[in-house]
Amino acid sequence: MTRQGRLEEKITGTAERLFAQKGFAATGMRAIAQTAKVSIGAIYHHFKSKDEILERIMHEELERRQRFLERLRGQGLPLQKQIKQIVQMHFDLLQEKSDAARLFFRERFDPSPVLRAKIQDLYGEVAGYVAEIIREGIATGEVRPCQPLLTAYTILGMVEAVSLRALGKDETAALFMKEGPQELARSIWLWLHLGQEEKPA
Repeated sequence: MTRQGRLEEKITGTAERLFAQKGFAATGMRAIAQTAKVSIGAIYHHFKSKDEILERIMHEELERRQRFLERLRGQGLPLQKQIKQIVQMHFDLLQEKSDAARLFFRERFDPSPVLRAKIQDLYGEVAGYVAEIIREGIATGEVRPCQPLLTAYTILGMVEAVSLRALGKDETAALFMKEGPQELARSIWLWLHLGQEEKPA
């Protein structure tokens, strides 16, 4: 990575942490500069505004998920295993990128149109993929008849609810982080599969 790339990564990483802790609206460019230990001029050299920093953070998170889903598409796994992989990916990112996860949860319903659109894009990418595999499952008889996109967003809502609790710092959060992926994937599969006995993974 170039020196410029490292500096931009330091700025976005610091901003991501501050946005998660204090909120996007409450965090100014000067606070980002002071915490990152860089000059305010250096930040403005790379980013015109904190909106642009946020857009970079969102873009990187969207690309991360897109790369994962592209790899998953190429593996040709059975539907049940794809669901497990998607849920596991989500929890892996919760642990690896907890500041980003807290930022999304904190700003989920922010009135800023830019922020709302970026988060919607992030969820839309995963929801679209889940809807696609649900359609395939309906066609093969593995999944009960349902509205695929609505069902996909329902699944994401289930995962999000557990994720929010898993980001805590107590024993329940640790339990959810540890057992959440397996239990959620199983529950989702049984729900989609009309409650029939789960196939071996």
